[in-house]
Amino acid sequence: MLKRQLSTPVPKVSSKDFDLSFRCHPSTGKLLVKKGDEAIKQGLKNLVLTNRYERPFRPEFGGDVRKRLFDLFSTVSAADFGIQIETAVRNYEPRVMLDPYSISVRETSERNTLSINIRFRSAITLSDSVIDINLNRVR
Repeated sequence: MLKRQLSTPVPKVSSKDFDLSFRCHPSTGKLLVKKGDEAIKQGLKNLVLTNRYERPFRPEFGGDVRKRLFDLFSTVSAADFGIQIETAVRNYEPRVMLDPYSISVRETSERNTLSINIRFRSAITLSDSVIDINLNRVR
């Protein structure tokens, strides 16, 4: 019979990703790492900005937002955008817990920018965070 010692620490699950800027630490020369909520925010931004069929062997991965950036925008399409992003986050980002209506998409006054606001709770630290993603139409 195996007994677990009470003094043995329970490993803590953490969230850690490479910084996508691929900058190096000035003194060690190693790649910088994002931890905790910053790593989750980077993952969410990457997920939202990836189009479907952009990743080999994972055709359904992505929020597919850039593809629809030039569509006519209305309140119905904003709700559709929000549902599409929410589905992608629920399917591909297990570190995030979403509440209903936690994703809002709106067109700014310049009519050249979409603003995406995602309120989420980290499944690891149980802390609430917000990420804002702004997309600009160039042409």
